[in-house]
Amino acid sequence: MTEQVPATQLPDNDASVNPPVAAAVAPAQPSHSGGWRNHWLGALAIVLLLAACAAAYLYDTWRSQQQTAALHQLELQLVALQQQQPALQENDLQRQQQLQNLSTSQQQLSDKQTQLEKQLLRLESRRPNDWLLAEADYLVRMAGRKLWLERDATAAQMLLVEADNRLRDLNDASLLPLRQALTSDLVKLKELPLLDREGLVLRLGALIDNVDQLTLLGINPPPATEGEADVALSNDPGDWQSNLKKSWIAFTENFITIRRRNGDTEALISPQQTWYLKENLKTRLLQAQLAIYREQQAVYEDNLTKADSWLEQYFDPNDSTSQYMHGEIAKLLEQPVVLDYPKQFQSQHQLEELVHQRLQHLMAQ
Repeated sequence: MTEQVPATQLPDNDASVNPPVAAAVAPAQPSHSGGWRNHWLGALAIVLLLAACAAAYLYDTWRSQQQTAALHQLELQLVALQQQQPALQENDLQRQQQLQNLSTSQQQLSDKQTQLEKQLLRLESRRPNDWLLAEADYLVRMAGRKLWLERDATAAQMLLVEADNRLRDLNDASLLPLRQALTSDLVKLKELPLLDREGLVLRLGALIDNVDQLTLLGINPPPATEGEADVALSNDPGDWQSNLKKSWIAFTENFITIRRRNGDTEALISPQQTWYLKENLKTRLLQAQLAIYREQQAVYEDNLTKADSWLEQYFDPNDSTSQYMHGEIAKLLEQPVVLDYPKQFQSQHQLEELVHQRLQHLMAQ
């Protein structure tokens, strides 16, 4: 340390004179910190390299195990598929057998259909008039539906007449009892009274339209007296003095007018109550219309009776509209809305049995 201090204090020109001395002194200084750092870095690199090798080995081992497990699963699936193959082949054979059976059945049905078509053509050539019998049976069935479902007796009569015409065209003496039963059914329908439901409903509708024109029963003004009649003005220009006098009298005497009426006086109802009264009267008539379609005789008569009672109680009996409605309601009460239809046609059962027997006979041939 003492030797280096004088050297550093030498002038600048002496440094160039003794360069080998400075070079010889520099390597003699030991660098402890740099050597240990290099040793540690080398050791750390070796450890990291060993860790990387171990990680690569472990990852390769894990991948190998995964591949081995997947390969084992595939081998198990292959074995299972090989075990299922005989069952699948057996199912395939069964389906092929079923298809063959279906094909055979289809061929048999086709052959049977061909035979039936030939037999039908043969039957048509033998007994062509039997179709008229089946058509008569259809017409009788339709007549029953028109009568019991639609309540149309007129259409039912027309259908029975057409059925009788079909039986007549057959020109078969064995059908005489059937035609007699058909005639008996026609007579029963003709004996039914004529019920014009649409006409009754329209007549009730006309009454409903006239309700708003009714005059409410109230206080009527007294008739004009002779003195009031003299107050009327004349149309003659020469009577201007008389007209002037009458006008003055009317002007002075009519500020307050008092009229007397003998007898009991009924209180008038309010306009709102009048509207409710007329609407309730319309409702009664509407319910009577509905009872016609539902064939409810009691409901029909009850609504018309109450409507007629309200007309007599609340409206002016001398009014022409009120008198017209009284007369119409009385006529409507005499009309029945329910008819006693026959429960069944006598000819229907006989005709069904006859058609069935003919068909069995034809199929036997």
